[in-house]
Parts: sequence; C-alpha cells; structure tokens
Amino acid sequence: MRIKSICIKDMRKFAVFFLLILSLFPACKTPPPQPPGEEPRSTLIFDRIEADSIYKIVLYFTLITENPRSVPLIAAIQDWQTTINDAGMNSEAARLVLVESAETGDTHTPVEIAGGGTAETRLALRLDLSGFAAETSAAADDEYLAGLSLDMSYRYGAAETSGGTASITAVFPRVREPVFTITSIAIMQAELINTRFRVSLRVDNPNPFPVTLSSFAYALYGEGLFWADGREKDVLLIPAKGFSETSLFLLMNFINMKRGLLNEIIAMRLVNYRFTGETQVSVDIPWLPHFSMKFDRSGRSEVFE
Repeated sequence: MRIKSICIKDMRKFAVFFLLILSLFPACKTPPPQPPGEEPRSTLIFDRIEADSIYKIVLYFTLITENPRSVPLIAAIQDWQTTINDAGMNSEAARLVLVESAETGDTHTPVEIAGGGTAETRLALRLDLSGFAAETSAAADDEYLAGLSLDMSYRYGAAETSGGTASITAVFPRVREPVFTITSIAIMQAELINTRFRVSLRVDNPNPFPVTLSSFAYALYGEGLFWADGREKDVLLIPAKGFSETSLFLLMNFINMKRGLLNEIIAMRLVNYRFTGETQVSVDIPWLPHFSMKFDRSGRSEVFE
C-alpha cells in the first residue's frame, strides 16, 4: 500500500510540473482563425515620372490596399524588388521610399485599414540608370521597362499573418546622348598671327525621336595641343535614328605658340584630334524637355588646305 501511495504522490507532482511547463509557453497556443471573408488585396498604379538627367529618374506609384472584411486590417510592405528590362537592380541603383518619409526611406511602416475600407500609400522609386549608358548600339532597347514587385503582409488582430503581392511594369522612353565625330578639318586662311579653320562635325542621334542642340561650347586639340575653342547657339536639329552635319569656324591664334606649329599643321594630312565641351540638348519629352551633357571625343581626321 505504501508503494502505491508513493506512486500517486509522484504522479501528482509530475502533473503539477507539466502544467507549470505549459504555462511558460503561451506562444505555443494556436492563434485564432482568420475572420471570414475575401482575402485582402493590393494594387499598384503608375502615377508619373520625373527626371534630373537622362540617368537619374524617379517613378511615382500609388499602392492601394483593400480590406474586404468587417474587422480592422494591419497591412505592410515586407520586401520589394525592381528590374529594368528584365535585369535586376541592386540597392545602389534602385531605392524605394514612401513619399511621406522620403528622408528616411522607410517602406515597412504598417497601415491600419478599417473594415471594408481602403488605404493609399504613395511610393517613389529612385533609379540610377547610368549602368545602361554604354548600350548605344542600334540593337539596344528604345524603351525602359521598369518592373516593381511588392511582398505584402496582412494581419487581423492576433490571427496568423497572411501574405500577398502587388506588381506593375512602367514603360517610358530611353534617352541617349548624341555622338560627335569630326570628319575633316580645312585650313581656310593662314595668316601671320591667326589661322582660320573649318571643322566638319557629324552628330549621330541614337534616339527614336529628334533632338536639337540648343547651345554648344567646345574646344579642339590637335596632336595634344590646344588649337581653338568656341560657342554656338541653335546649332542643328538631328532626326530620329539619323545624323546631321554642320561646320564650325574656328580661329587659331599663334601669339603664344611657336610659329613652326602652323607649318606643321599645313603639312599634315591626318591629325589626331580631341574634341571636348558641353551642350544643351532639347528633347520633345514632357518629363525631360532638355538635358545637359559633356562630351570628350578623340579620333583621327583628314586635314585639307
């Protein structure tokens, strides 16, 4: 009988210990079920585009989240991904921020939505497209396809969190810089102090729309030496996917140069040149009416007397 009494006491102690252990793990309790109704859903809308340059682009979106159930919903952006023409963008080239908190860049702020209600969140996607600058071939895309995908989380009270996605693709034209090439240099008049040149310049437009060089400052170097510089306005219109040619009239002053340099230039048949400067390019695009670009081109050109 004593053995049976000891066993009962031990079992009671074990039961008390077991209940104590269970009380220490409230998290193991099963969460309440989701309230009845349709699943929450989120939708992205592309609003507008702004640009600081042809490479610094900001895309604005509105995220609309609907709560079809009768109780409040907590919704949040858990993660996001973006692509340009199906190529992934790293965190240095793409940054998503809430418009209301653009300084902090926080996109994870939860939003509470009343039962049967909707919430709108303004988003700005800041893109650095300079990584695409080298793609100037005719086969390169004439448009950017910017894909944005959001991973959403939805929670009703203490119920288990569910998830969803919202995706969109924004399409906008790709703008490329014109390409400058000197095709020939002609000596028009050789004087004791000054020599006049006519420089034939070809400008290629890789864009599917016309562009205009509205202002143009440049400097010409030959065989490593500065020759002349100048400034032009309303230079020329360049057709879409085409080219235009123009002539620049330069004056080289030999006061601070060796006189023998002129004879060397006249004797040349080919010259290694460097053509540098800055130009203002006008484009018929509402969000980018014009942009500035610097150029620095080197090549080899014929010299005519």
